[in-house]
Amino acid sequence: MRRKIVGYALAASAVVACPCHLAIILPILIGLLGGTALGAALAAHTGLVVAGASAYFVAALAVGLYLAGRKKKEQGPEACRRPVQQPAPPINGREDPALAATVGEKR
Repeated sequence: MRRKIVGYALAASAVVACPCHLAIILPILIGLLGGTALGAALAAHTGLVVAGASAYFVAALAVGLYLAGRKKKEQGPEACRRPVQQPAPPINGREDPALAATVGEKR
């Protein structure tokens, strides 16, 4: 369960770091961090930031989807089967009329 949550978190952060969203997010970050050393570094090295974010996007999306879609090893094919619905036991020696009507056995 924990791996699945980490997978979803990585996939969500990959969507934010997507290069198509970076065209909107990067100028906002530079504007918010204007006057700071980090804002100046982002403004001076936008190509490096885009390359790093693109690499993170690809890696986080791949690992996130792998972890989110992964099943536990303990579960076999039996874990995916639907339970078989058993008919209700007889009530006071007689079958339930509603159950008999759905099964097609009228007494």
